Amino acid sequence: MKRFIGFAMIALTLGLFSCNNEDNISGTEINGEVTEKSAQISVAEVQAEAAATESDYEVEFYANAEPFLTRWWKMGKLFSWHNNLRYFENHCPDVEIEELENDSTIITLTYDSTMLNNGKVLDGIIVIVTSGHKSSQDYSRSVNYENFSVDSLLISGYSEIVVDKLDSTFRKFESLLTLTFPDGTIVSRQADRIWQWVEGLETQNDQSDDVVSITGLVTATITWPDDTSETYTKEITTPLKRMATCRYMVEGVVVVSIGDEVISTMDYGYSESDDECDKYAYLTTSNGEEVIDLSERNYKSKKEINQNGNSKKSNQNGNGGNNSNSAGGGQNGNG
Repeated sequence: MKRFIGFAMIALTLGLFSCNNEDNISGTEINGEVTEKSAQISVAEVQAEAAATESDYEVEFYANAEPFLTRWWKMGKLFSWHNNLRYFENHCPDVEIEELENDSTIITLTYDSTMLNNGKVLDGIIVIVTSGHKSSQDYSRSVNYENFSVDSLLISGYSEIVVDKLDSTFRKFESLLTLTFPDGTIVSRQADRIWQWVEGLETQNDQSDDVVSITGLVTATITWPDDTSETYTKEITTPLKRMATCRYMVEGVVVVSIGDEVISTMDYGYSESDDECDKYAYLTTSNGEEVIDLSERNYKSKKEINQNGNSKKSNQNGNGGNNSNSAGGGQNGNG
């Protein structure tokens, strides 16, 4: 029998990439047991993975599109918004291309509160350096993030990306990133991940059909504003599926551990609708299991959302009834 623990209690003050700078990571209590650190780590890593994936996708799209972007640049044409991009209308980054010797290229992406159709906002600069010709054995990409953010989560650091020479749909990402939350919590994150393009790689100027699969391992240290810290690992045990047009992971299982102890398992493959971009996931911790709604700013559980909705309806009905009785009473008195 499943035990429901109310995941919203885990994440009372931590939003899902809200633009609101009031997001923070604070202590929580579940069924009377304080699970502060493990709860904060689990929630922070969900956000870190989502932000890293968002920034990695931007790098992938523009690095893949570099040949035709270079041709456009030489013709005097600029990259601009169109319907098959995932950006809100007339929102897209400024793209600058500089060709170097030895078939190397610098791609500079500048985001100015660039809004995606899924509601996320990108800001700051990503610099991509491609080395060698795409068909050569030495071809690689290096990436630096300069004051870059996904909504309120600031990202700094670098990544090295190697494209598989035998199967061009595969990429190996090695990254060392620092993610800073608005309340001062810092996650230093070393990740080794494998991306595979499932759909959309051939349509270089179209983001609407892009789907990727992600596997890998993360080692990270989270440091709270009081200077306490904890090191944890995250393993993707079932590949994550990410669509460029969706705000959430839609498939995959992630296991977070401290030492040899598993503190949480998140199953993004759980679904309660026929929507391809389903907003639900399934969380398992030592305290039980819960369905959570990823669209809620504070990762609220489905159970709590329903309870809050029923409570509001009850209050409205109660207020309506009281007003009716008062009016009736007044009429009776006057009569």
